[in-house]
Amino acid sequence: MRFRNHKIWTALRWGILLIASLALSRLFQVLGIPAAPLFAAMLAGILQASWTTVPYGRGFPRAGQALLGLEIGLLFSKQAMAIILRHWAPILLISAATLLLSLAIGVLFSRWQKVDSSTGLLGMTAGGAAGITAIAQELGAETGLVAILQYLRVVLVMLSLPLVALLIFARPIQDATGLHTVHASWSGSVVLLICAAAAVWIAKRIHLTTPYLLGPLFVSLALTASQHSPTPALPRSLLLLAYLLIGWQAGLQLSLARLRAYLRLLPHALALIVALNLLCALLGILLAQLVGVSDLDGYLATAPGALYAAVAVSMATHGNVLFVLGAHLARLLMMLIIMPPLAQRLRRKRTVE
Repeated sequence: MRFRNHKIWTALRWGILLIASLALSRLFQVLGIPAAPLFAAMLAGILQASWTTVPYGRGFPRAGQALLGLEIGLLFSKQAMAIILRHWAPILLISAATLLLSLAIGVLFSRWQKVDSSTGLLGMTAGGAAGITAIAQELGAETGLVAILQYLRVVLVMLSLPLVALLIFARPIQDATGLHTVHASWSGSVVLLICAAAAVWIAKRIHLTTPYLLGPLFVSLALTASQHSPTPALPRSLLLLAYLLIGWQAGLQLSLARLRAYLRLLPHALALIVALNLLCALLGILLAQLVGVSDLDGYLATAPGALYAAVAVSMATHGNVLFVLGAHLARLLMMLIIMPPLAQRLRRKRTVE
């Protein structure tokens, strides 16, 4: 009887967590909050952790990583790849410069605030908020703090993009329909999931860092770039599941008490994030000069995150949308490949010392 009651209590806690996450996600979407399901799940997880524990095995966030990796790979359309290949040298150069900036600011933050180096590095990574949050625990970082820092950066970028376009570049924002709608195939998604499972198995055998994210990402990218992907996108329900799983991973490790302890870090973190945004803007103007696009397109292409917001603003100002998308995708891929092993190495070095 006690075992049965335990199962019922566990199911009840999971039901409350799921309902709260979906309700908050809907509210956040109405309010226009970026990555609404991810941060709704994180907030619901924080509230749940402050009340009671919920069993959350490693398989859950790893499934979220795999789904997210597939979705990122599907973004690399033929048109986006063509833009990246056409301007590969300046895009690679500026992406590397952004990577170095993230590294420097992450190390500065970790030493300034005396937090783990991998946490500071991942928290200040410019781009790939969902992916970085998803793999933070795998790399021994404080997932909750990484998620908060990434969310701060995304919100700041989201708020600043239209204002900068309007006030600094004097480009009026027109109505934009957003990215073209793609119709996901469930049968194709099943095939892609099978490929992802095989990719994870191979990635683990060759000891690839964060195999649950990068394995599916690479196979999805290869299929999309070769125009052999069985589906152009994952169904929204699968993507929602990925965001919920990643958000719960971060939120369930936090509580209101632990969240209050992080508040003292936020003013310094915000100052560094603003500095990162300004430096990325300067790199964007340099990229524009190298490629021959407008300064606004260069600025949007190097915005530290908020890929969809940058693309939407580019569309609304009649900019070079494909260039903005291609530059973001190239930097996102570089960040997800280089940052995890770098954070892991720094953590191991600190442990040895």
